[in-house]
Amino acid sequence: VVFTANESGDSAVEALQSAGISIARVVDARAGEGITSASGSKSRVKRVTLSDGTTVECDLLVTAVGWTTPTSLLNMAGDRPVYDADAARFFPAGPPDNVLATGGMIGDGSRDELIAHGRATGELAAGRAAVVRHRLQAATARAAAVDGPEPDYPADERTPLDRARHPELYRSTTHGIVDYSEDVSSKDLFSAAGEGFDSVELIKRFTTATMGPSQGKLETVNTVAVLAEARNETIAEVGTTVWRPPYAPISLGALAGRINEPTRVSVLQPWHEANGATPILAGQWVRPEHYGDPAAEVRNTRSNVGIIDVTPLGKLDLQGPDVPKLLNLLYTNKWMALPIGGVRYGLMCAEDGVVLDDGVTARLGEEHYLMTTTSSGAAKIWNWIEMWLQTEHPDWQVHVTPVTTGLTSINIAGPNSRELLGRLTTDIDLDPTAFPYMNVRRGTIAGVQNCIAWRIGFTGELSYEIHVPSGHAMHVWEQLLEHGADLGVKAFGLEAQRIMRLEKGHFIVGQDTDGLSKAPVTGLNPLLKLDKDDWAGMPEVAWAMASGDHPVIVACQPDNGSVVPEEAAQ
Repeated sequence: VVFTANESGDSAVEALQSAGISIARVVDARAGEGITSASGSKSRVKRVTLSDGTTVECDLLVTAVGWTTPTSLLNMAGDRPVYDADAARFFPAGPPDNVLATGGMIGDGSRDELIAHGRATGELAAGRAAVVRHRLQAATARAAAVDGPEPDYPADERTPLDRARHPELYRSTTHGIVDYSEDVSSKDLFSAAGEGFDSVELIKRFTTATMGPSQGKLETVNTVAVLAEARNETIAEVGTTVWRPPYAPISLGALAGRINEPTRVSVLQPWHEANGATPILAGQWVRPEHYGDPAAEVRNTRSNVGIIDVTPLGKLDLQGPDVPKLLNLLYTNKWMALPIGGVRYGLMCAEDGVVLDDGVTARLGEEHYLMTTTSSGAAKIWNWIEMWLQTEHPDWQVHVTPVTTGLTSINIAGPNSRELLGRLTTDIDLDPTAFPYMNVRRGTIAGVQNCIAWRIGFTGELSYEIHVPSGHAMHVWEQLLEHGADLGVKAFGLEAQRIMRLEKGHFIVGQDTDGLSKAPVTGLNPLLKLDKDDWAGMPEVAWAMASGDHPVIVACQPDNGSVVPEEAAQ
């Protein structure tokens, strides 16, 4: 059965017949005919009842009983559409001069008439655009003569399109669906109006009618018609809502645009550039990826000694009597008994148990600590710490100062690293018994006071990480190269460091983990102290450890070291 009120319905009849579909009845609203109900099973319609009481058996009901004019773009340009009861749809009231409408949204006609009107509209738009261009040229070059007099703004002399009469076929008594995108029925609209949401803007927000993917392109006129009936007013009196951009759905990424972040470099960047470093963008930081041959850099560091600029490591200066409480809350392991001069590795989790960051923290004094974070986590962890201090523990006495750029960090790695550092310091005892692994010392390096030296490693070799005031960093870097020339010292880049950390079996947060990796995935279960009172993410981590249903990062060593796995197969 086809229910039609216009030429579109007539065309549907012809299309269905040409496809071999039997038409049981054409119900023509223009002749006063109508359909009062449709019935059947949940899966399909079986019959329809006409307004004269006749029942017609069918398994498909096709309706073509009106249009919704796509006036949303015109509305965004400042036009408010008005309803024409004779044509049973909304039309533009009067767009501004720089907006022209054509086609079925302003009237009806044959295909040739619509094409002719569209062509005339294009010519009018081109003429008006030429005038606007002339005015802009005159405004931006007032001192220069603009060729010729200003052209007249073309008047709109297009032949108007007639509006064909169309029956109003809006029905609310069946309580059928009005907005198919949001499953809003006429019953929902009547109920909302009865509760006081009886303006077109309020009912839209209360029921979400016209707010779905179609954004009112299909259901606006039906929604307004039902509301008009509920208010006992005309459709014209009710009016329409105000459309807002965008016209069609777009991704949030398109709205966000490019990430606009600062580009950061260490104070050693001029040396890197002068010595042939290939730059790589790591987060916000421009870092040396290598100085020509990363494999050679690895071999030299393993055999002699290498130095790398690790300034991007996040560094937070923590001071106050309650710092141990803070560390014990943020990290999964225990921190209440870290001695002065000690360094400890810590794993940090979000409240859902997912790995958030990792790093080492040194105790420099009775109430003085220096925390390092991953290079990309400096700002995030600072905010994370402040959140806990300000919202959960405002009574804790902890002062946090970011010092990432205030201290330049240099890692000295390789079998000759102790010899090299020893040549530049006289007040730091580097003997392994006096300065054991995972310890920190303060002293003078290359004549620069207040330097901090950690005996920690990321490459698998004997190494020291020194933090020096950035104003003296270039001097210290050059002194390391000068005094270590006979030891084979060479700078190495990020690629060599990553190769060596893989060979050692160290993981990197964000590279070997992702936003779903809970702490047990790291394989660091001895650091997950469930016997502490509490730490961020502890309940979720305890659940994950109890379930045992999770992958674990493991280090692999090939039987044949000469075989290199294919790219992306590592």
